Amino acid sequence: MSSQPKPPLETALAALLEPLAQAMVAHGVTLGTATEALKKALLSAAENTSASPLSDSRASLLTGLHRKDVKRLRGLTDGAPEKRSSNAAALVISHWATSPEYQDATGTPRDLFRKGGEDGPGFDDLVRLARIDMAPGTVLNTLLDHKIVEAREAGDLRLLTHAFLASGGGAEQVAAYQATLSAHLRAATQNLLAAPSDARNFDRAVRYSHLSLESIEQLRQISEDRAQALLQDINALARTLQDRDEGGGHGGRFAMGAYVLPSPAKTAEKDPEEGDET
Repeated sequence: MSSQPKPPLETALAALLEPLAQAMVAHGVTLGTATEALKKALLSAAENTSASPLSDSRASLLTGLHRKDVKRLRGLTDGAPEKRSSNAAALVISHWATSPEYQDATGTPRDLFRKGGEDGPGFDDLVRLARIDMAPGTVLNTLLDHKIVEAREAGDLRLLTHAFLASGGGAEQVAAYQATLSAHLRAATQNLLAAPSDARNFDRAVRYSHLSLESIEQLRQISEDRAQALLQDINALARTLQDRDEGGGHGGRFAMGAYVLPSPAKTAEKDPEEGDET
């Protein structure tokens, strides 16, 4: 039996996969489906990190995939990306919350009628401003269903929140789960693989234990309020900058996120640096 310690990433893998496995079991994703996805990801990673095209044999050596799998996976074609009403809804919310023509004198998003009038543009104009290839009614129904927009007795529409929070475990919530976690994991992975002289992404967390329920609730409320305010400020600035940069042929992307994890009960997960910022 080998006495060599496992590589650190191999040791961390189980903890990293545990929450994902919980989501998989809840959504009926079996080992076969997960294995196929992992094979595709390994092959893609090997190809994207190689300075030159990889032969099937070389790809097999780097990933541990059988050459037949490599050949089969390379022959697959991805289907057209599925339109997500959640993406459209998020864009509409962003414009409604940040575009000057949709704000009142206090900077609060205006209540809108479907059609524009003397008071300014309406909801349908908002959908066109966001350049969404969907019918305004479809986008509106999504916002109403998720209680992000309220239809008022006067016939106008009121924005209730600045964030699209999909619920119910459906396709929209899974899409949000994918977008949020993949961006964070990509940032953390880039840091993990960065050379000592390379710039690193900002990725910090504060973790504490031995807290009472009252303390956890206080920290949760303050964290959520301040994170939401910061995200709204960044969203408004990013919208302004994107409008300024439009037409310049730019392709740069930016992502920022925040998470809060209150855990009133002691869990099996161990934080190596609890009581500190890391």
